[in-house]
Amino acid sequence: MTESDPELSRLLIQELTIHLAALERDERDGPRALRALHALKGSASVAGERDLAAALDRLSRRAREGDDSAFDGAAEVVRVAIGRLSSGKGACPTTWPVPPEGLVARPLDPHARVQYAAEVTDRLAGIDEALGAGDDPVDAARTLFRHVHTMKGAASAVGDEPMAWFCHGLEEKLRPGGLIHAPRAAIHEVGRWRPLIGALLDEPATALAMLARSAPPSELGLPDDRSHGPRPEPPVRASAFDEATATIRVPAADVDRLLDRLDVIDLARERIASRSERGRESADAVRKLRTSLVDALRQIGAPRPWGPPAAALQHVEGVARALEAFGDELDAASARLRTTEQMLRDGVAEAKKQLSTMRQTSVGHIFARLTTAIESEARRSGRAVIVRTRGADEAIDRRIAEQLVEPCLQLVRNAVAHGIEPPQARAALGKVPSGTIALVARKIGNRLRLTIADDGAGVDLVNVRARALAASLVTPAIAESTDDDTLLSLLFFPGFSTRETTDLLAGRGIGLDIARAGVQRMGGAITLSSRAGEGFSARVEVPIESGFVSVLWIRAGHEEFALPTANARRVRKMETTDPAVPHILACLGGPSSAARYAVELDLQADDAPEPAIQVGVDDVGRTDELLIRPLGSLVAGLGLFAGAIVRGDGSLRLAIDASALAPRARALISAHATTLPASAR
Repeated sequence: MTESDPELSRLLIQELTIHLAALERDERDGPRALRALHALKGSASVAGERDLAAALDRLSRRAREGDDSAFDGAAEVVRVAIGRLSSGKGACPTTWPVPPEGLVARPLDPHARVQYAAEVTDRLAGIDEALGAGDDPVDAARTLFRHVHTMKGAASAVGDEPMAWFCHGLEEKLRPGGLIHAPRAAIHEVGRWRPLIGALLDEPATALAMLARSAPPSELGLPDDRSHGPRPEPPVRASAFDEATATIRVPAADVDRLLDRLDVIDLARERIASRSERGRESADAVRKLRTSLVDALRQIGAPRPWGPPAAALQHVEGVARALEAFGDELDAASARLRTTEQMLRDGVAEAKKQLSTMRQTSVGHIFARLTTAIESEARRSGRAVIVRTRGADEAIDRRIAEQLVEPCLQLVRNAVAHGIEPPQARAALGKVPSGTIALVARKIGNRLRLTIADDGAGVDLVNVRARALAASLVTPAIAESTDDDTLLSLLFFPGFSTRETTDLLAGRGIGLDIARAGVQRMGGAITLSSRAGEGFSARVEVPIESGFVSVLWIRAGHEEFALPTANARRVRKMETTDPAVPHILACLGGPSSAARYAVELDLQADDAPEPAIQVGVDDVGRTDELLIRPLGSLVAGLGLFAGAIVRGDGSLRLAIDASALAPRARALISAHATTLPASAR
């Protein structure tokens, strides 16, 4: 936690103390201890104790794999955390770059290892490029931060705990504030540890042993392989006798059907959880009835000649004993149901995560095909073009990627044909001979924004207006009064072109029309912009399925919402009403009251970080990993929700889009500030 919140620390201490007994050797049983670890991991995450949550996650994974010593380690971690929190410190001592106790290099799945090694190799190549580019230090620092963040996510996905831990620690030293105010220090820090990251991929056990010596990287004896990067394990040819590395092709429709069936299992799992809770409540009710009977017997006293017969009293005593046994049986049955529910939860979550990963690819696959097309068309037309990409590591559904390729191919061909001038023409205009086409991808809430921009001649709007008049697409009055954006939209009209002649590449007036039709079929849109003599850009935005994500449940009034944990930077308890923390219901356009908790949003923007935005909520629940479904057009049109989640009882919950929520929160804060007297501002 960057700032200790006394109330959350007190609640976390209570949770740690309650669950510690389940981890102690003398009271331990496997399922109960696993449930305790799972609960504590979520509590630590919500309380902002990221290092504690990460340590418990590592130990939980080891325990699920059958390593009983992980429970002893977890008990020790919890005891230390209780002591440190009680004295006002963070739950875990910060030891980075010295490895924490219990962090070991474990074998990875051979098939996942090949793909993972290739991904890390690409990230390391990107780091080397950024370190040697000599460009703007702020841009270089941001690029390095993204590569480190991506490697951390990839390592976590395959279970490479040493790499995930090290990249997390390095990422903390490079938090976005430091990227802006001290970018050269951030670049130097990554450069210092670059050889060690390669060693963590190739020889993780050796790298951990070196780090345990607490020596600076220059004294670790690591080779500076910056020019080569780590050597990934070569792919092993799959054969009928090597099941570990065999690969099979599965239709996407089959993966979708499996996910739907897992949803049915998940609904049944939630019903089991509900029934388990009702069983526990019934057991409590039976015990209360038994207590009432025993109390009544005590008031009646022993049988007397003039009182109730002894047989009746004995019968009541028998009923009380039966109620006690029945309550114990109900409690045991409820505990068994809870164990079953937890096993189902873990199994379904893991299966969904793996299936969702099977459907994912990176935007880089689209960029690779577009780059090939650009280079081919540039050679054919005698132009020199440099392609620059950003956001290639954004993950999207494979079906969306395939649907985006054709519209984007039309757009990049248009950029070469209409935008980039021949080298001689560029030189005459004072430009460098080689033109540049930038391919940029970024996720914004539940949408993917893909921008294709060139530094060519732009669009001659005078020519567009004249051709539109000649083709009778607009009247003279409209042509004179219309704005530039409207004129650019005419480029989508079938058959309309700014070229005098046609060839294989351009001039037929069908490229942009095809691109727009393809994007519209996906529920998206294309926006054009032009700068005379400086370039042209097309921005494509399409909805994407959010997929299987970790969410934090928050309550506002009578409503419950899911907020992706990636967008929840910190949670704190509010002691007094703060106008700078608008209630989330007010942001959604409804009535609100005083909030009990403030959630600081993490917008994960590529541009310069803005002041932190916090929203108020009435209560904070647990974290879950769930599949977020796309929204219908009516709800999606509201623009504030990233998707929908179906609960076990059939009810629907909405996932908040933090990037859409933040502007409304800022507007409310600004509106409140303008109503204050000048002396109070």
